[in-house]
Amino acid sequence: MNLNESIINIRVELQNSKIRQSGKNKFAGFTYFELSDFLPKLNELMLKYKVNDCISINKEYAELTLYFGNEKQTYSIPFTVYETPKNKQGGESMQHIQYLGALNTYYKRYLYLNAFGITDGEVVDAINNNDINQKNNQPIKQYSINDIIELAKVKEFNITIIENAYGKKLEQFNLIELNKAHITLQGK
Repeated sequence: MNLNESIINIRVELQNSKIRQSGKNKFAGFTYFELSDFLPKLNELMLKYKVNDCISINKEYAELTLYFGNEKQTYSIPFTVYETPKNKQGGESMQHIQYLGALNTYYKRYLYLNAFGITDGEVVDAINNNDINQKNNQPIKQYSINDIIELAKVKEFNITIIENAYGKKLEQFNLIELNKAHITLQGK
């Protein structure tokens, strides 16, 4: 067996283990995998297939390297340290070290999701923009980046919190993500 075969076996066994999502985004109304949902089972499978992992974060990338004997395979995603989120009074909502820990967990989760093909479900991306709002039979409004920025100002909400939730800058949001961000901000 080699590293690629081990990863494939781990993916299939993890998928067949029927792991459950326990994370809940109350603002946008979807669930997601937390590390504790899949990491214990993933650790068992990596032990079984003799795959070791190492996560590293530098100024540009967060990386997960998987090892099997002399073989290795690296998965990476761009890493950005954002400003510590602010509360409504303009002060920091948490200590810098807490925010760094949250970023670390967030990046770690996505590295494992990518490496082992764990899918959260495409709840946001699965929404059909042509759907009709059932309450008033009107087409769903499409919000722009400027709409989101203005609403965030009105609500005194730091937009980086939403950017962190999606793992990208507001300018990279698609129309569905902009709509979800607007819904989230309306609830603030």
